[in-house]
Amino acid sequence: MKIKMKIRFIILPIISVLGIGLAVYLVYKQSRPAPNAPPSGQPTKSPFSNRVAGSGLVEPATEIMNIGTSIPGTVQSVSVKEGQLVKKGDILFTIDQRDTVAQLGAAKAKLEVANRKVEQLKSMPHAEDVDRATAIVAQRQSAVNDATLRLERLNAVEDQSAISANERPTRMFEMSLTKSRLDEAKSELARMMKGTYPEDLAVAVAEAKVADADVGMLQTDLSQSEVKAPIDGTVLRVNARAGEFASAGALREGLVVMGQLTPLHIRVDVDELDAWRFDPKGKAVAMLRGGKIVEFPIEYVRTVPVVIPKRTLTGENSERIDTRVMEIIYRFTQDNPQVLPGQLLDVYIDSGLIAPATPTSIPMQAVEPTKPVETKKPV
Repeated sequence: MKIKMKIRFIILPIISVLGIGLAVYLVYKQSRPAPNAPPSGQPTKSPFSNRVAGSGLVEPATEIMNIGTSIPGTVQSVSVKEGQLVKKGDILFTIDQRDTVAQLGAAKAKLEVANRKVEQLKSMPHAEDVDRATAIVAQRQSAVNDATLRLERLNAVEDQSAISANERPTRMFEMSLTKSRLDEAKSELARMMKGTYPEDLAVAVAEAKVADADVGMLQTDLSQSEVKAPIDGTVLRVNARAGEFASAGALREGLVVMGQLTPLHIRVDVDELDAWRFDPKGKAVAMLRGGKIVEFPIEYVRTVPVVIPKRTLTGENSERIDTRVMEIIYRFTQDNPQVLPGQLLDVYIDSGLIAPATPTSIPMQAVEPTKPVETKKPV
């Protein structure tokens, strides 16, 4: 009994104190701030005492060109690789268009039929058709003459009682029938001699134009299956693979990315608060970030005439992402600077000629105090 009392009043409190101490130690250890990581390289310094600083993104002189396809389909072949120099008109990749080739063959056959029909209508009347129609007219004229002679002989009979009652109506019907057939043959001959009606020829010509348009449309699709380089430049990235399906329209990144690397440009983001201090005539340099400090002299090209939200991030913890920037385009003066498109550099622009703005005070006009308005109390 005494041993149990000792465990309850001595050992248990000691264990509790040790647990509390351990908990306090763990909380203290975890709450200590993590040591700052050593800098990855020496930070760049501005060579100008009064400067405008910004981050610059290297880009081709033609900017980044994301090349896609206007017709969807399976990529049949890719003719370029990354880093390759291409000329304007060189094939970059080809879309499989075997179905379009088959449709083009059928469309060309329909066009041939439509053209033959137009030629046939223009060549009318045919001589052999006219001769046949003339012969039919002569044949039916003979039939009319024969029916007329038969009726005349019947009328010349002196003893009319020797003729049956149905004989005369039959001869008259024969003569009327042969005359109507003769008129039909003459009408057919006259129609044939006129040739093709302008309306029929216009319909045939329109059908031929529709068939020709179908052929042209399919030929355009077939030519677009070969995607060619729009300019002389360098292939920066190839995202197309043989056998993959290529979607048409605008893409986030082109199937082939290219640009002209001579000369290289750099797009500098300057904070809108420093925009008034920017001097296009001021000297400017771009510096590599990190270990080796290398300066590249750059030359002003143009300013994008609109302020936009900042899109190029440097990755620094203190960077503001809710700011707006003015974009300025510079050109590397060196023929072959050791930088690549997409590389981020620090840019410093000399603004020594720009005097700081001095606040102007606006004199306040003296305002006379207004007199209180007397109000009469109602009686």
